[in-house]
Amino acid sequence: MGGGKKDRYIFVEQVSLLVKHIPSMIWLTLLTAAVISLILIGKVPARIPVLWFGGMLLYCAVRLWHFHSLKHEPITVDNVYGHGAFFVGFSFVSGAIWGVLGLILPILTDPYLMVLTAILLCGMVAGSVSFLSIYKPAYFAFAIPCAVPFALRCILSNQEVPVAIGILLLMFLAINLFHSHLTQVNVLNGIDLVLENKELIEKLKYEKSNADAARRLSDQNNRAKSRFLAAASHDLRQPLHAMGFFVEALRHERKPQKIHELSHKVGQTSEALRKLLTSLLDISKIEAGVVEPRRSHFILNEMLQEICQEYAGRAQRKGLSLDFIPCHQAVYSDKEMIGRILRNLVSNAIRYTERGFVKVSCETEADHMIIYVADSGAGIPDNCREDVFTEFFRINDDPDKESKGLGLGLSIVEGLCRLLDHKIDLQSEVGVGSVFSVKIPLGQLQRVTAKADELEAWPRNLAANVLMLNSEDNSRESISKIMRIWGHKVADFKTGAEVMAFLRSQDFTPDLVISDVELKDVSGMEIIGAIRDKVDKKIPAIVMTGVGDGAEIDLIRSNGFSILQKPVQPAKLRSTVTYLMRGESQGRKPARRPDP
Repeated sequence: MGGGKKDRYIFVEQVSLLVKHIPSMIWLTLLTAAVISLILIGKVPARIPVLWFGGMLLYCAVRLWHFHSLKHEPITVDNVYGHGAFFVGFSFVSGAIWGVLGLILPILTDPYLMVLTAILLCGMVAGSVSFLSIYKPAYFAFAIPCAVPFALRCILSNQEVPVAIGILLLMFLAINLFHSHLTQVNVLNGIDLVLENKELIEKLKYEKSNADAARRLSDQNNRAKSRFLAAASHDLRQPLHAMGFFVEALRHERKPQKIHELSHKVGQTSEALRKLLTSLLDISKIEAGVVEPRRSHFILNEMLQEICQEYAGRAQRKGLSLDFIPCHQAVYSDKEMIGRILRNLVSNAIRYTERGFVKVSCETEADHMIIYVADSGAGIPDNCREDVFTEFFRINDDPDKESKGLGLGLSIVEGLCRLLDHKIDLQSEVGVGSVFSVKIPLGQLQRVTAKADELEAWPRNLAANVLMLNSEDNSRESISKIMRIWGHKVADFKTGAEVMAFLRSQDFTPDLVISDVELKDVSGMEIIGAIRDKVDKKIPAIVMTGVGDGAEIDLIRSNGFSILQKPVQPAKLRSTVTYLMRGESQGRKPARRPDP
């Protein structure tokens, strides 16, 4: 707590302590004033004690009013100085009322009244030390006007006894003023200690809250890990298990039709495994914060049409109608991420809808477009509305039913919407269906530029001389084999040294280099640079990486290389190779495509 701020909090405590003692001090003051007034009646004219007691009564009434007003206006750091000034003022008025007795009573002609007044005023000065010294200025404002008038009157009388009494009273006042100072120091130290204890308690509460939050997060992570292991034990191992038997059957099968059927099943299980692994990689990259949006203006209708065509077969096999309402409005967002969000929502809707429909529609709201994905599925219970967006969560996870995935689809949707700062909403009713909505900023139609290169039909086969570099045997051989099937001439190598020796000894001019990001003896980017220097040509190059590190991806892009992130789909590799080769065959740099 800063020094100035801390001083203000201490002052609040001082004034608050003064407030607590007001009622008792008022009643004690009235009782003392009443006794003194009764004693004075008969000693002095009656009007003197009556008027003096009336003034004291008025003062006490005002003090009580101020005390009750504090119940409606608590003392805070903002108003404490005003209340402190009130206390000093009230203390001065109270001291002045008591000090008036030293001026109006005939003390010089009546030794009894002199002694009575001296004892009374000394008692008031000493008795108020413990109360008013909580705030020293308030005590000084009371004690000085209370004692000084009587002391000065005695000293100025030039009579031996009154002068002595006056001097002794001033000395007594000085001693009490000093004691008041010491008392305030002790009070401030006590308040300071209390505040430090409060700060310590608050800090302990804060630390406990953080510890509880960390424990809850750890518990959530442990539960997520348990869900992941439970899902992975079936959903990841099952495709591998099935694939092993299909491959073994292929080894012994001789009939072409059966071989084709088994190959198709191997492809299906491989695709299922790839999708599961891709989901895990996607969620890890989102949580690591290495995915950066690339916003652009694009027409939404083309994407919606493509997605509905893509999932039409799945919907038809389940007997569902999959429709979308055309939307020719431009939006501004990351096209690839929006596509992934909508694909996950549509796929999820089809997966959990047994009969009825899945429908995609849009609605313009102010400067945003809201995309709805509605279904007639079982619906989501209220207690699961938030959980469906968490990792590895599946509703009514029945182990006897066919696997429905790892439960990462909606978690990826939520993560991508968070990255894009797009609001996602869910409306659902059990037994009726669910509606997911994503709110996207509207784009500018005039800034949507159709890329002629992308609209042209890509050549299906474009033979090229390809250098393939990968230190892992299975990956290198599988990619080289599929590239040769597509009609390319491929030379593959494990290390950079091997490919450089090959280029020095063979008459081979490469048209494309495909390299893993790291080889055994050199990095992929370094060997691509060496190959370009050797053939004296800026050959198109593809770098394959399984690392989601943003710095590495930026470095690859800055060198002008295309990026394919593992696991790589054959279709994605083919389209990228064809795209690059088409640009080379036309003698120009191909238009930049978004990295997969």
